[in-house]
Amino acid sequence: MGKEEILFLRNMLVERRSSVLERVQRLAAAWQELEEPAIELEEEAQKASIVKPYDKLDENGKIEIEQIDLALIKMSLGDYGVCESCGDDIAPKRLQAIPWTRLCVECARDYEKQHRSLPQTAEAVVSGKVPDEYEGLPNEQIVHLIYERLQTDERIETEELKISLRKGVIFLDGALENEAERDVILQILAESMGFSSIVDRIEINEVEIEQDEILGGVPGLDRLDNRLFYDRDMHEEAFETRGHSLFNIS
Repeated sequence: MGKEEILFLRNMLVERRSSVLERVQRLAAAWQELEEPAIELEEEAQKASIVKPYDKLDENGKIEIEQIDLALIKMSLGDYGVCESCGDDIAPKRLQAIPWTRLCVECARDYEKQHRSLPQTAEAVVSGKVPDEYEGLPNEQIVHLIYERLQTDERIETEELKISLRKGVIFLDGALENEAERDVILQILAESMGFSSIVDRIEINEVEIEQDEILGGVPGLDRLDNRLFYDRDMHEEAFETRGHSLFNIS
């Protein structure tokens, strides 16, 4: 799988994740309205009939987000697109249809016939490698040190940047003004601080997105090269030398 294919699938995952989060937030708002004293339902059973679909969708949304996050983690670790059952590469068409899938078509059919299920996403996550100088430190302290390092660089605005660390993998969330800021952050984390597994879920502000859409219509200015992750050990060369699957993925 080539670099552009990986980046295309990354963008699909991030966009889907954002869409699911928005849906869950809307459902939460709807639930809040049902709880308002001003809303009176004649019977408790009537209220329950309305609330149940919201609860179900909310839970499904959480599961889907976990699956998407697992796929993004596997991308950063270089193991994306590998079937968790047989170990073969998952067909590109299947990944394009379900980019967070964890099984190839054949294994998915076998699991369905045998009524089997994969381990929970938390159990499937492979740990990343924390640089030696941070080994043994609590996650919260490592994240604090990362913020301190980024704030020393005047090119970066960290106000809307959210950083977390789980199992040696850095997760970047929030919004930035432009791609250049994101590139600086990824470079600092990977080259200056030594982190090798970074999941990039950062969104670029609307103004930048509108500019990208305008530029997208100009020949030769394709913006597809947005980074889905920055792994120092498998960056450019890895895309050129191996057929790639997202996780080396709720």
